[in-house]
Order: sequence, then structure tokens, then C-alpha cells
Amino acid sequence: MADTQKQQDRGLKRKNDSSSNDKSSKFQRSFAVVIGIDKYINSIPPLSTAVNDAQGLTDILKGEEHGYEVILLTDEEATLSRLEKLFCEKLPEKIGKDDRLLVYFAGHGVATDGDDGPAGFLIPQDAKREASSPFFP
Repeated sequence: MADTQKQQDRGLKRKNDSSSNDKSSKFQRSFAVVIGIDKYINSIPPLSTAVNDAQGLTDILKGEEHGYEVILLTDEEATLSRLEKLFCEKLPEKIGKDDRLLVYFAGHGVATDGDDGPAGFLIPQDAKREASSPFFP
């Protein structure tokens, strides 16, 4: 049982810090986008702990200690079109200048050579292995 709990926690520890509940924080609201993808399609190898990690972090962030508003996307919810709509349309409308945003991604990624050095991309659930256009910058 202890090994199972340790694997589920993946080394995350809660810190009892009264400053995290400080109401005088300079942030009005705290948002998080948490993404975990285990089940890829189009010949991209599956993962085994990304969704569990994302769900665990979501539970911590939503808790009373942190109070984040969390958008959790797992597996087939984390498509390229959904990520683009979320980051390019919905979040800019929702987040104000005094808010903060945390983004967590558990899944595959890739770095390619660009004109200014390496460029990193997240691999959405519906990406095609042989084409870079469906990757998320």
C-alpha cells in the first residue's frame, strides 16, 4: 500500500505555509490549466502516469490551501483544437491583469531546431507522429 501511495503522490509534498492563504496577495484570482495525456492516437506511444499526475495536482490546487480555479484536460479532451481555443480565446477573455495562471502539462513534447535555437512543442492527444503542424507551441 505504501508503494502504491508513493507512486500516486510522485514525490509531491504539501507544505503548511500560512503565506499561501494570505489574503493580501497581489493576485486577485488564481487559475490553472492542468493537462495529462496517457492515451495518444496516431502511433504515438502511450504513457502510464500523466493523467494520474494531472489529477493529483488538480486536487492539490483546488484545495483550501491554494484555492485555484482549475481547468483539467485529460486524454481525448486535450486535442490541438481544444488547446488552441482555450489558450487563444477563452483564457485571454477570463484572466485579468491582476490574476495569475499556472500551466502544467504531463505528456509528450518535442524540441525542434528553429531559426533562433530550439523550439519546444507540446504534443496534443490527436497529433500525427510524422507531421509537426499539429504540435502546440
